[in-house]
Amino acid sequence: MKFENKNIIVVVLGNRLNDDGTITEIQKERLELALELEKEYKPSYFILSGGLANPIPGITEAKAMAKYLINKGIEKERLVLEENSLSTVENAKYSVSIIKELDADLVIVCTSLYHLKNPIYKAVESFLTELEGSNIRFMVYTK
Repeated sequence: MKFENKNIIVVVLGNRLNDDGTITEIQKERLELALELEKEYKPSYFILSGGLANPIPGITEAKAMAKYLINKGIEKERLVLEENSLSTVENAKYSVSIIKELDADLVIVCTSLYHLKNPIYKAVESFLTELEGSNIRFMVYTK
């Protein structure tokens, strides 16, 4: 499916960092999904959503994700760090306000399959609730 001339925003949901400040394998998988979307759609922006869930390393999930994507060639100017969320529900709440400010036509959320399967996370439900009343299309991308 092609979305030519559309303002596409990719949201990468965070995952608690390791104590040494490195990303987890779960987070790496989500970031690799974002890189696949970069090749396919060339999104306008990537919203990296994740706060300081693990205070030991002293770095937010969003900053750690940004470092990873910059090292993979994504321009810093296209990265928007959402550093307040500490849960999936908050990922949606804080990211959607940014998505609306960026006037997105389509948002694609990169997450893990367990986020979709386990109702405790409310991943899809939270984003749909926050997007309600808008004309923004919504997709989930997972592996």
